[in-house]
Amino acid sequence: MHDIVDVKDNLDKRLKRIEGQVKGIRRMINEEKNCQEILTQVSAARSALKMVGNIVLNHYAAECLCNSISAEDNKAKLDELQKLIQTITRFAD
Repeated sequence: MHDIVDVKDNLDKRLKRIEGQVKGIRRMINEEKNCQEILTQVSAARSALKMVGNIVLNHYAAECLCNSISAEDNKAKLDELQKLIQTITRFAD
């Protein structure tokens, strides 16, 4: 499992890049750039944001798995697993 500081640094870099992409999209729209170019940038930003979500989800899944394994109470293990499944399902939509 990755160190939380590494995960946060990775996410911060990615989010700063996404901010730049979104600002670029706004600028392109204001400058009335070609729609195809704008849509290409929107697609790139969406993909980048999805990757951020995947990183957070993977970190959360690993954390939940560790918590549920170390829990002595079977109900607590099941609760953690159900929360994880709900999160994954919600993210997949």
